[in-house]
Amino acid sequence: MFRYSCCMARSRRRGKEAAARNIRKSKFFCNFFHQCVMQCLNYGVNERYASSGDGMPESLTAVRSNWLQIGIATLTQNFATGLAFGSFGTLVLAIEHEYAASRAQSSLAISLLVISLSITASLLGRILETVSIRMVATGGAILAACGFGLASVVQEAWQFMAVYGLILGPATAMLGLLPSMTHATRWSNEHQRGLALGIVNMPILVMIVPLVIAPLLLSEGIRYILRVLAIADLCLIPVMLLVMRDANVDKRDALEPGDESVDGSHILRSPVFWLLVAGQGILAGAGTMKLAHFIPLLTEQGRSFAEANLLLAISGGAGLLGSFAFGALADRVGGAKALVLNAILQAVMWTIFLMPVSFPVLLADAVVVGACGGGIQAAFGVVLSTVFGQKHFSRALGLVSLFTLPFLFGLTPAASLLYEATGNYHLPMGLMVAGFLVAAAIFMFASPRERHVTRTTLKGDLT
Repeated sequence: MFRYSCCMARSRRRGKEAAARNIRKSKFFCNFFHQCVMQCLNYGVNERYASSGDGMPESLTAVRSNWLQIGIATLTQNFATGLAFGSFGTLVLAIEHEYAASRAQSSLAISLLVISLSITASLLGRILETVSIRMVATGGAILAACGFGLASVVQEAWQFMAVYGLILGPATAMLGLLPSMTHATRWSNEHQRGLALGIVNMPILVMIVPLVIAPLLLSEGIRYILRVLAIADLCLIPVMLLVMRDANVDKRDALEPGDESVDGSHILRSPVFWLLVAGQGILAGAGTMKLAHFIPLLTEQGRSFAEANLLLAISGGAGLLGSFAFGALADRVGGAKALVLNAILQAVMWTIFLMPVSFPVLLADAVVVGACGGGIQAAFGVVLSTVFGQKHFSRALGLVSLFTLPFLFGLTPAASLLYEATGNYHLPMGLMVAGFLVAAAIFMFASPRERHVTRTTLKGDLT
C-alpha cells in the first residue's frame, strides 16, 4: 500500500511537472508569435530610423496604431462595398427579369448609387470632423438595411432605381470608404498609416459575396437575397456599437504637424489638391474602364468568355495583395512615390492590351494590373493625410470623391465612342497608357510636397 501511494505521488508530481513544461512552452510560442507580428508591423518604421541614424521619434512611441479599430474600419468598408457593389454584378440579370427592367435601366441603378455616394461623401467630409464616426457608420448600416429591405418589396424598375440612388448610395457613403478610411487614419500613427489603409481597402467581401449569393439566387430568388443583405447590415450594428470607438482627434493632432494650419476653406484653393484630383481621377477612372471593357477586349482578341471572366476574377483577387503591398510601400517611401510606381506599372502592363498575347502573359497582366488597382486608395490616403493633415483628411477625401466623378463616368463612355469610331481598342488603350504616364508625372510633382510639408509652408502655399 505504501509503495502504491509513493508511485501515485510520483505520477502526480511528474504530471504537474509536465503540465508546467507545457504551459511554459505555450507561453514561449505565444510570446514568440507576438514578437514576430510586432516586428512585421514595425519593420518599415524601425528600418527607416535605423538607416537614418536617428532615434525613434517621440510621437511614434507615444501614439501606437490601434489594430482593433483598424479591423473594425476594415469590416465596415467591406460590408459597405461588398454588399452593394459585390452583389450587383451577380444580380443584374435577375433584376432585369424580376423588375421588368432593360439592360440600360439595370445598369443605371449602380450608376445612380455611385453618383449619390460621391455627393454624400463630399458632404460627410466636413461633418466627420465634428460628428462621431461610430454614429455615422451605424446610421449608414441602418439606412442600408432599410434600402435592401425596401428593394426586396418594390414592384417597378423605377422604384428599384430610386432605392439604389436615394437610399443605398448615401448609406454606402455613410458606412463605407470615407468613414472607414478616416477612422483608420485617426487610429494609426503616421508611419503605419499606409499599411492600415491598405488593410482597410482589401476587397474581401467583394470577392466572397458573389460566391455566397449565386447559389441562393438560383434557389430562392433575388428578393430573398436582398432580405439577406438587409439582415447582414443589421448584424453589423451591434459590433459597431460595442467595439467601435472614436479617436480623440485633438489630442492626436498635437503630435502631428500640419493639421491645425489647414483650414477647410483653403483646400479648394490649393493647387496641389487639384493635381491630386487629376492624378487620382485618371487612376480610378482607368479601373472603372477596365471593368467595363476588359471582357469585350479579350473576347475580341479571340479569348473565350470563360477565359476572360477568369482573368477578370483573378485581377480582382490580386487587389487584396495590392492593397496591402502598396499601403506598406507608402509607409516606406511615401504615398506619392508609391503612386508613381503604380502608374508606371499600369502604363507598361496596359500596352499588352494593344496586341494579342499568350494566356500566361495575360495572366501576369491581370495580376499586376489588379494589384495596382487595389493599391491606389491606400497610397492615395497616405498622400492626402500628409498634405492636408489628419484632422481635415475626411473633408479632403470627400471633395476628391466628388471631383473625380467626371473621370469615373467619363473615361468608360469615351473609350466606347473611340472604339465605335475606329473599330478596335488600339486608340482608347493607347490614350490610357499616356494617361498613366501623366498621372505618374503628377504624383512625382507632388512627392516633394508630401515629404517636406510643414505647418508654415503649407499655410503659406494655400493662402
